[in-house]
Amino acid sequence: MLKNNSIIVFIFFGVSLLIFSSCSVVKHLGDDEYLLKKNSIKVNSKKSLDDNMSAYLLQRPNTRVLEMPISLSFYNLGDRGFIDSYDVWKDSFPKKERRFSKLFSEKQSRGYRNFKSNTNQWYFKKGEAPVILDSIKTNQTVANLEAYFKSQGFFRATVDYSEELLKNKRATVEYNITSGAAYVLDSLSYNISSQILDTLYEANKDASFLIKGEQYRYQYFENEADRVFKLYRNSGIYHFNRNSIDFDVDTTMNNYSANVKLNIDDRLIQENDSLYSTPYRVQKISKIDIYTDYSFAKKNQPYSKSEEYNSYTFYAHDKLRFNSRLLANSLFIYKDSIYRDIDRDYTRNSLRTLKNFKLVEIKYTEINEDSLEVKINLTPYQKFSLAIKNELTHSNIKQMGVSGKLSVLTKNVFRGAEILDVSVQGSFFNSTDVADQEQNIFFNAWEFGADVSLEIPRIFFPLKTSGIIPKHMTPRTDISLGTSFQKNIGLDKQLFTSILGYNWQSNRKTGHRFELINTQYIKNLNPESYFNIYTSEYVGLVDVADNISDTTPIPPEYYDVNGDLIPLPFMDYVLDPANNFENTNPQEYEDTQNINKRYDILTENVLIPSISYQYTYNTRENFKDRTFYYFRGRVALAGGMSTFLGVDAANGDHKEIAGLPIAQYLKLDLEYKKFWGLSNERTLAYRSFLGIAMPYGKSSSIPFNRSYFIGGANDLRAWKIYDLGPGSSDNNLEYNVGTLKFLTSLEYRFDIINSLKGAIFADAGNIWDITGSDLTDKEGRFKGFDSLKEIALGTGFGVRYDFSFLIVRFDMGFKTYEPYLKGGDKWFSNYNFGHSVFNFGINYPF
Repeated sequence: MLKNNSIIVFIFFGVSLLIFSSCSVVKHLGDDEYLLKKNSIKVNSKKSLDDNMSAYLLQRPNTRVLEMPISLSFYNLGDRGFIDSYDVWKDSFPKKERRFSKLFSEKQSRGYRNFKSNTNQWYFKKGEAPVILDSIKTNQTVANLEAYFKSQGFFRATVDYSEELLKNKRATVEYNITSGAAYVLDSLSYNISSQILDTLYEANKDASFLIKGEQYRYQYFENEADRVFKLYRNSGIYHFNRNSIDFDVDTTMNNYSANVKLNIDDRLIQENDSLYSTPYRVQKISKIDIYTDYSFAKKNQPYSKSEEYNSYTFYAHDKLRFNSRLLANSLFIYKDSIYRDIDRDYTRNSLRTLKNFKLVEIKYTEINEDSLEVKINLTPYQKFSLAIKNELTHSNIKQMGVSGKLSVLTKNVFRGAEILDVSVQGSFFNSTDVADQEQNIFFNAWEFGADVSLEIPRIFFPLKTSGIIPKHMTPRTDISLGTSFQKNIGLDKQLFTSILGYNWQSNRKTGHRFELINTQYIKNLNPESYFNIYTSEYVGLVDVADNISDTTPIPPEYYDVNGDLIPLPFMDYVLDPANNFENTNPQEYEDTQNINKRYDILTENVLIPSISYQYTYNTRENFKDRTFYYFRGRVALAGGMSTFLGVDAANGDHKEIAGLPIAQYLKLDLEYKKFWGLSNERTLAYRSFLGIAMPYGKSSSIPFNRSYFIGGANDLRAWKIYDLGPGSSDNNLEYNVGTLKFLTSLEYRFDIINSLKGAIFADAGNIWDITGSDLTDKEGRFKGFDSLKEIALGTGFGVRYDFSFLIVRFDMGFKTYEPYLKGGDKWFSNYNFGHSVFNFGINYPF
């Protein structure tokens, strides 16, 4: 019944919005004004599906969300006839002003009118003005479409249009395009005046974007001009300008072919009032000077310190604070080499990535017609700086938090542009996984920590690595030590972490990270809270005690003064061989044994020494690029060295170092994300994740905080964190983890009003156990293809507000397919608001 009521609410809400939007969108239009409802484009009498052509339409219908013009309706809440000026309003409506003066003072009246004025302007600013049919813009669109088709080789294309005025003051426009046949490239020739340019072009002409027989497209000529420009600028031709490239295209023949000729004249030089031409020449670098403490205020003061290294000369006003050898490692311009744009760009980017200089300026000066002088001006930051960072935080476990970080940064700490960061940080956050459940406050947990990190702008390793990771890959070494305390979340933890990691970019799209050392020691500070937090375990022990007491009285010492069971002594009592419960009460004995094992896993202090490698590939060109994909793969081996350094524990079930248990496992994470920019307002996003973790050696399980879980605001949003799985299990535990995870999501994102965004999503996934652990029942174990029917599905919708620096997100997830339900009714059984999950998040879920 509840499910049906939810559907009725949805339908009523949707119909109400549709009626409201339909009636309100045209109420402010004039008699001769028509709201543009639709554009359509037909090419050779067939409807066009080419999204590229929509960019040439000067008028597009108002944005619609689920077929409702919400932005326009919001705009129409404003009053276009509103009088902003209080004085003008007072003179225009004296009767209203007199009524107001009896109730309010003049100051209050002015304030009220200002408030109404600001509210009115806010409607206009946040809403979307009606797109009124404009025949002038329609004719401009015709010209745009003609130009577009000619740029694609359809030189005889014609475009006309028809406007249809509909009832209810709507209008549609149809553009009809007759393209004709496309021209193709025929003969290709070139006329290059300078001999060196001609030789370079001839040697590289096979890479040309202009190919005989291909359709004429303007973009091919742009690509070819870019190719030629880069070819010359990276071959020593310092003075070459892109404007020197010219194409002659002859389309006068009637066979739909185009003859192309590339023209490049000699270099033009202006001296005084005269202008003359001269052939281009290859120029080399003859001198390189680096000014390591340049400032505009001191640019004319002499540099008293200098040092030469590898044909570089380093200068400073009073002291050379940077190691010349190490700083030279960031330079890609070499003496006696030819001029190349790519060397200049590599040098600029490499110096900027050092994060030691607020100004990086590279200047070339012509010494003579064959040589250039290079001056690199570097303005360093202050050696010491203080950074304070505050932010809102969010994760699946920390529902919402406020964090602060105080850092003392020391730049160039060892004269090699290193950065030392000593920081303390803390956060307060809201969590459902708290130790003290009786706290009735929003921020019910906190975390505090301190870190020391050192960033080295090169590979710090005993062996030479430049042959494998050359310096143009901007290698970096990160060394960090840190500790943190968590209070009132889980069992309260103290973590000690040490990391030695290497990062490099093999190209613009491909990144690598290799962690030679990633060691973490996890110490549980409050294990006695286990049964307070994970109450299902306590309830399980109570059931065991009730069943045993049917045949065997439970000694009173296992109950406290309130008559409540004392968990740990009672487990020892049940598992004591002397009491023979393994034979007299085998089911209760097994249940207690499993609870005890789970208790040991979650409360055990553990050392996790691991080594890992991560590969990322991102095709996104820049932040404006809306169509791209991203891949991440990470493999980690924990406890590998313990085979040689560790010793077997007394019970033989794990390795130890200095009495600390060591985790041994192999873990693989694969993640793929794809985004399609459907328009400036709409994006389709896809995410898929597969994770596998396997213990080896003496370990029989994965540490709890390295296991996989599912659910939460960034995951399977129709379930809370830890609520689902493994498999089709329905064990009512507060935590459910696994060693295999699959998750996939599809989300359609769209604009609603201005910075307010919307989304419709579907998430599917689950976790399973693949270790064969006796703590997992058969429903939770991975069974090959049969487990595919245990993939849960959640669907829902969300709203997000874009503050430009972060996005606040609210998502509502509905349980669509629940694999753990008994019987055949697993679809839509709990698809209602009563069983939905509300998620709060910061930024997008993926």
